[in-house]
Amino acid sequence: MNSNTVICACNGVTAGQIEKAVQSGARTFEDVQQMLHIGRQCIKCRDMAEFLIEGFAEEQNTHENALRDSDV
Repeated sequence: MNSNTVICACNGVTAGQIEKAVQSGARTFEDVQQMLHIGRQCIKCRDMAEFLIEGFAEEQNTHENALRDSDV
């Protein structure tokens, strides 16, 4: 998915913004909602946002684990 893809049309939140929120520590829809004000109107974006958050969080955890393992 392109980082410019709009996930929340009501607030213009993109996939790239969600990815950056996850990189900053967001791990749930509510975390991202608080950071980016996603899903505050119609909430039609919730399923896609949760899917992306889960995927980005998994990537982030894999990256962090690889860094930690390389330090050992």
